[in-house]
Amino acid sequence: MDAAPAGRHVALRLFCFPYAGGGAAVFRGWEERLPAEVDVRPMHPPGRGRRFHDALRYRLDQLADEATDAIAPLLDRPYALFGHSMGASLAFEVAQRAQARGLPSPSCLIVSGRAAPHLPARDRPIHALPDEQFLDEVMRMNGTPAEVLEHPELVQIILPVLHADFEAIETYHPEPRPPLSCRILALGGSEEVRGAEAAASWGGYTTGGFRSEILPGDHFFLNGRPDSLFAILNEELGRFL
Repeated sequence: MDAAPAGRHVALRLFCFPYAGGGAAVFRGWEERLPAEVDVRPMHPPGRGRRFHDALRYRLDQLADEATDAIAPLLDRPYALFGHSMGASLAFEVAQRAQARGLPSPSCLIVSGRAAPHLPARDRPIHALPDEQFLDEVMRMNGTPAEVLEHPELVQIILPVLHADFEAIETYHPEPRPPLSCRILALGGSEEVRGAEAAASWGGYTTGGFRSEILPGDHFFLNGRPDSLFAILNEELGRFL
C-alpha cells in the first residue's frame, strides 16, 4: 500500500480494491480528487505491479485474509473500504473479518459494480474456459485496455492474473454472517444489466445505514474518473472527516 506524504494530516484512510485483472493503478490520481484529509491506500494484489513476482491467489478468502492482515496495523484512525466488481466482494470480506476479529470496523464500506453475495454475479463461470474463449469473454466486458489485448506478449503476462482473479470470484461462496455495523454505499452503472438491482441488493447487509446511487456508464464507469463519482465519494467520505 502507498503511504500518505510525511507530515500530512490524515483524518480517514481509504483502502481501495481493484476489479479482476486490475492493480493499484486503477486508483491513480484519486488523492487529487478527494479531500486532503483522506489518505488513499490502493491495495496491491499479487501477480502485478510491485507484487509481480508474488504467487497468484485463486480463492477470495485467502485474498481477504491477507488484505485484512495488511491493513490491521493501519487502523489507528477511522477508515473506509472501496472496492469495484471483484474488489467490492473483497472489500466486503475484509469488513466482515475486521468485525469478526474485533478490529475497528470501517466507517463506511463502498461497493461498486457488484451485486450483494446472495445474488449470482454471472450467468456462467468463465475462468476454466480455454484461453481464446476466455479472452473473448473478457473483451466483451470492456475493462481491459484494447492496447493490452492486441499485443500477444502483454496478453501472456496478464492472462494468468485474469484466470486467477476470475477463479477467485467465481468460486466465492460466503458463509452467512451477522450484518455489518458500518454504513454501506453501493454504486452501479446506468448501462449495466440490473445495475440498480445489484446496488440495492446490499441494503440488508448492514445495520449502520445504506445508500445506493447509479452513475452514468457501463460496468467500468469508474475508469473514466467521472466527476459524478467523485462528487458522491466526497459527499459520503465527508461525513467522517
